[in-house]
Amino acid sequence: MRMRRWLAGTLAGALVLPAWAAQDIATMNDVSRAWDRYAALSSQDNAEAVDLLATSSENHFAFLRDLALYASPGQLRRLPSLDRVLVYLLRATQADEALQAMDGRAVAALCFTRGWIGVEPASEDAPILALSNVTVVGDEAVGEIGSPTETQFQFGPILAREDGRWRYRYESMVMDASTLMDQSFRQAGIGDVQAMEMSISTMLESEAPALATLDRAPLDDAAIRTRLNEDWPDYMHSYRLRVQAMRQKAADGDLLAQFGVGSLLYSGAMPQLAPKDEDEGLAWLEKASEGGHAQAAWVASNAIPQRGKFSEASLARALPHLQRAAAHGREPMALLGMANYYFEGVAGLPRDCRQAADWATRAEEAGAKQARNERVWIWATCPVAGQRDPAKALELAQFMIRRKDELNWHELDTVASALAANRDFEQAVQFQLLALEKLTADTETTEDKRAGTKKRMTARLSRYRNGNDYVLDYRAIDEIRAGRM
Repeated sequence: MRMRRWLAGTLAGALVLPAWAAQDIATMNDVSRAWDRYAALSSQDNAEAVDLLATSSENHFAFLRDLALYASPGQLRRLPSLDRVLVYLLRATQADEALQAMDGRAVAALCFTRGWIGVEPASEDAPILALSNVTVVGDEAVGEIGSPTETQFQFGPILAREDGRWRYRYESMVMDASTLMDQSFRQAGIGDVQAMEMSISTMLESEAPALATLDRAPLDDAAIRTRLNEDWPDYMHSYRLRVQAMRQKAADGDLLAQFGVGSLLYSGAMPQLAPKDEDEGLAWLEKASEGGHAQAAWVASNAIPQRGKFSEASLARALPHLQRAAAHGREPMALLGMANYYFEGVAGLPRDCRQAADWATRAEEAGAKQARNERVWIWATCPVAGQRDPAKALELAQFMIRRKDELNWHELDTVASALAANRDFEQAVQFQLLALEKLTADTETTEDKRAGTKKRMTARLSRYRNGNDYVLDYRAIDEIRAGRM
């Protein structure tokens, strides 16, 4: 196995972006040709590949040289796995004097000719790695490897324009390749030390020195170690540039990019790349939804009511997004959301139990586990005159009754309502008592919300004991707005 194999796999999918944007075709072709030339040379272990490296990459290899000469074990452990292995390889194969005499280009040439870095050669199973698309951001270009899927595409190498020529930034792939290495070893149950020693042995095609030996710096110079800390590479640069590319694609109208930008900004999940901005994030999510992006529609339909504290205005704003997500049919919870909107009668929709039950049925068929509970509850407690159907509720509840011991308190409460609706008050009382018992033991529900729920459930228990069934006498949305649910 050669080190370049780590560059040929699927990259980490944290930043999923669309496949196209309005670009200067001539510039894109120039970038692709530069990459193709680099890929061809590096796949043949040809030292001329150095001529295709950016200045930043030459500096990066000079930094690796200094690490090989002076870095402490602590500094080596800070490195991404790919760079760490290269430093160990330099220590294992090069005399101190030889390393000191090398500049960054020489170190890179050594790595190319030894086959430690570079693109994997073409084979019968796979062609040589090429760029399927390029996004130019100023004097840098972000390439994509492979065709995008319906939900994501993967960024690949970054090239920089220097003196009118495009050159490959080797360091732009280090984090991605290192992530793949780490994941592979973790999946194989291999620890850090063993993983490093295996990688080194494979590249050397012989038994490697013990890692404890390679961890010791050949030269001791505290001042240089301090300088290494100051010169530490900005490994996050490629990710920040990908975010810029994503923004550019979003501005060009790409729906998946709009969803990506919106998600990053709204969630604030990666503040080092995109500081949290809920307003801008939600605007991008809504734009993507309006363009037909189903996942953006689903996220927007949840985000808008939460930000609006479930006001009627926020629900009305969210409804078109929820309808799009539900129409797409891939998110079962969107179907269940439509059921809730009709059952509650919010956002201008009529309170309609039949419509609600129909949406809940579709949700169950799509895989929403809680949808059966909702279907039973709707038919058993429907407050709309002429729409309640106790017989249908009990028929659907039989599946839940057979799994009595597995039910949570929500489900036990629902079954009790179905039994009471069919005049089986003895069993209704039994199920309601179990529901209250499980509610009391539920540590995931806050005390104040548990108190309100317990009060309503206890009132239902009293009705069942007195031979009365239960018809819904409140709206969950009102309880949510009041903070009681």
